Amino acid sequence: MSSVVAVLSKYEENTKWASRHYEELKKKYVDEWIAVLNETVVDHDRDLSRLVKRLRKNYPENYNEIAMEYITAKEIELIL
Repeated sequence: MSSVVAVLSKYEENTKWASRHYEELKKKYVDEWIAVLNETVVDHDRDLSRLVKRLRKNYPENYNEIAMEYITAKEIELIL
């Protein structure tokens, strides 16, 4: 159980990092999916399925820790 908590904690850290750096990431990765591992962008692609395929191949031990985020210049409105 502790390994699941550790994985979720690392995933959360990567998600928070992407959120904190979103404005900076927009300048480089606009309209692309990014993959963040250890608070670093490790890969990016416009096609999510290609990105996931590479990540599963290149990071099999850490795949569940990777946060993937779509970077867009447009504001996204959520209607709840």
